[in-house]
Amino acid sequence: MNLIKQLPLPACGLILATLSLGNLLQDIHPYARYLFGTIGTILMILIILKVISYPKDIKNDFKNPIILSSCGTFSMSLMLLSTYLIQFTPSIAYTIWIIGIMLHILLMIYFTYNFVIATFDISTVYPTWWIVYVGITMGAITAHIHGLNEIGFICFSIGFVAMLITTPVMIYRYLKYPDIPNMNKPLICIHTALFSILIVGYLNSATVISKEFLIGIYVLACLFYIFSFYKLVEYRNLEFYPSFSAFTFPFVISALATKGVLNVMSPNIILSAISTMETLIAVIAVFYVLFEYSNFLKNSEKSRN
Repeated sequence: MNLIKQLPLPACGLILATLSLGNLLQDIHPYARYLFGTIGTILMILIILKVISYPKDIKNDFKNPIILSSCGTFSMSLMLLSTYLIQFTPSIAYTIWIIGIMLHILLMIYFTYNFVIATFDISTVYPTWWIVYVGITMGAITAHIHGLNEIGFICFSIGFVAMLITTPVMIYRYLKYPDIPNMNKPLICIHTALFSILIVGYLNSATVISKEFLIGIYVLACLFYIFSFYKLVEYRNLEFYPSFSAFTFPFVISALATKGVLNVMSPNIILSAISTMETLIAVIAVFYVLFEYSNFLKNSEKSRN
């Protein structure tokens, strides 16, 4: 039970990363999908057990806007998990997808009321806000699996509008308050997920693909990727924080975005090379953070004993 208690809620980002990595690597080896799907599912079960076993801790965590917003990766993970289960139990998979969508909508409402309407403080704005508002795009990525293409495109549209609204606020926040505590520095890597998740959502939900639109947002995604990768290298030697989860999913979804663009465009040597490079970086990042989390939990257990 100590392991469950010590597991931080931001580990939900690692769950989302492992499930996404399974999809990224399935063309390389089919068993990779099940391996990372299993890892993600085990971590998800541990998080659920924590919510059940320590409700007071969860309630306290939800008072922190960074922790609360990062929890959007849990509902996103449920949507993604449904795509793993659909070939085995379609009805259960669909139910899990609906639960994921509903939880994410509830998070958007709860977060907006408590941290935007009731008490807004620009200094508490972090890229995790994109998880809350743009994260609904995961519905666009997964809806077609359940035959819900129209709902998927609505999810993409909501995520795209949310990106337009929140991005200027995020840029202003970092310019206004450039000094960031070490524990929150890794969160800046979420930048690379912003346009990448929209790309994957668009490719999976739009009935007609506009190559001009796709190229436009992919260029922005590449610029954000370069920026985020630079920050990943800069912060790699920081003392471990649960926010290290931000080193994982953003780079996995970026690799998936490049892979999607490559499938739409004509064969391209440069895009193929970028896809391979981003896939390798995503794998290394996920394994690195899995290792860091394992050490963190192991040391937490030793300190209690």
